[in-house]
Amino acid sequence: MKKTLCLFFLFSCAGSGFAQQFNLYNSRTLYDVFENPSQSAYQIDTSRRIAFNFLIPTVTINATASGSANPAIKTLIYDGVLNGNRILIGEKKFNTIAFNTNTYIGMLRWLHAVKKSQEIGLSWQIRDDGRVKATNETLAIFDDYDLFPNTSSAKGFFNNKGYNQSYHQFSLSYRQDVNKRLSIGAKGSILSGITYTAFKVIQSDLIIDEEEDRMDVSLIGNLRSSFKFDDFDSRAIIPKFKNPGLSFTTSAGYKFRNGWFMMGNIKDVGFIKWNKTSYEYNFNAENIEIDNASNSSADSRLADSLDKRISNSSTNRSYFSLLNGKAEVLINKNYGNYQPNLILSKSIFYEGADIVLTNNYHYRNFVFTASADYNTSKYLAFGGQFMVKSPNIEFFIGSDHLLKSIEIVKDTRQDSGPYSSGYTGLSFYMGFGIKFGRVLEHPANANFIPGFNEPWGTRLFKGIFKKKGK
Repeated sequence: MKKTLCLFFLFSCAGSGFAQQFNLYNSRTLYDVFENPSQSAYQIDTSRRIAFNFLIPTVTINATASGSANPAIKTLIYDGVLNGNRILIGEKKFNTIAFNTNTYIGMLRWLHAVKKSQEIGLSWQIRDDGRVKATNETLAIFDDYDLFPNTSSAKGFFNNKGYNQSYHQFSLSYRQDVNKRLSIGAKGSILSGITYTAFKVIQSDLIIDEEEDRMDVSLIGNLRSSFKFDDFDSRAIIPKFKNPGLSFTTSAGYKFRNGWFMMGNIKDVGFIKWNKTSYEYNFNAENIEIDNASNSSADSRLADSLDKRISNSSTNRSYFSLLNGKAEVLINKNYGNYQPNLILSKSIFYEGADIVLTNNYHYRNFVFTASADYNTSKYLAFGGQFMVKSPNIEFFIGSDHLLKSIEIVKDTRQDSGPYSSGYTGLSFYMGFGIKFGRVLEHPANANFIPGFNEPWGTRLFKGIFKKKGK
């Protein structure tokens, strides 16, 4: 069905995104030190020099759908049927949809010098970032136009907007201690764009005439895409730097005298330049008339008409897109085995913010985490994490939407509704890291002194001492 394709397009614009695993903040894992570069991955006198994930990807996935049409979205997800009778019409209420991923393919970090804990890192990750705001009426029109009251005009019913971009990110990071309390870090990245889609409807109108069994739809807006939707080249996934970009992250952490710790980040501020073969559509789809609107084929004919109007307005040109940079603050105080963190995260150029409280309990080499995240899309998420963490090995698995992820598993086993209430959420992440090489010790505690413990060094110093003894 065409309505399924149109709804798929709507969801796919949010369908690849940039995830943040807040439970891993201040964990001093490999993921943490690359996302928050002022953090240290090492414990002097116990950690080995080189940290690596051995090309075992650290995978993170987040998906959410929230808004007043969420009951209908659930039936679409689980039953493949959009139940428009469960959608509130006429109040221009929005739904926010996002599906975010961030996968570190390779992470390599080494302790360059014990003094000031100077660390250098290299990483390769594939990131996506997407978000869509869609009105209830947009979802309902592809189900049944009879859901709409007979009206002469319904302006703004389809004023939606959204974006999605995916890209490779190759990064060089550096951190050091300025003094015993202050640490700083930075990450510079070269980007290779994979896909980009952004749309915004600035004017829309719907006129329904039940007597004539007809509806008129008008849409005015802009659509940009790095590819044609019916002709995606899978080779675009390979990094070729035809769509180059740059990004920068800066971070600082400070330990207060009373045991409090604060960290601040300006994260992933940058851009991608999409090449001149990319597409832009400035569409003016006015007065699309659909006769026999009560017929089951009306949604397909509406989708075809919209597709033709938009496709006919295409031009090829280059343009820039901004990354979803973040401004973040973390506040922490350790109470022995219990370590709470308060995190504030705000998108710089796009909508979206989070207020997060993570609660870590350490028992030997195990860490158990529970978290609560309030998102400005007006939902409260509860997450959990299990971690094995020692000075030289780490493994973690968790979810920022643990309760909702469990609900989804239960709901998918049902033959039909009713399904769970509230927003829809799915989250999963897992990662691994290990350190190898020589243990770098503080000079005052060192069992190994470069230039002395090596066999040739030992012979040299013994020769000197013998001469002095004569």
